[in-house]
Amino acid sequence: MSRWIKEGRTVSPRGTTNTYRLVGTMYSVESRKRPIPHANGSGSWLHTSYFVLRDGRQLVEKYSLKDAKEYAEQLFDTTGD
Repeated sequence: MSRWIKEGRTVSPRGTTNTYRLVGTMYSVESRKRPIPHANGSGSWLHTSYFVLRDGRQLVEKYSLKDAKEYAEQLFDTTGD
């Protein structure tokens, strides 16, 4: 089983980003929560996407943290870096 650590959290008016790193690798996952405006222009709803990064470069977007972590682990197991 791979080990993940929560590396950081950034909060801004544009949303919240949590960063998780796969220990000992160049792979990380960013959980990005953003407000999406309602169609009628009144208020917003929150949407979270999960982005897999290698050495800071975005590779793919996933729709659950579990899927994003599994994708990163598979890449690491395949490439070894």
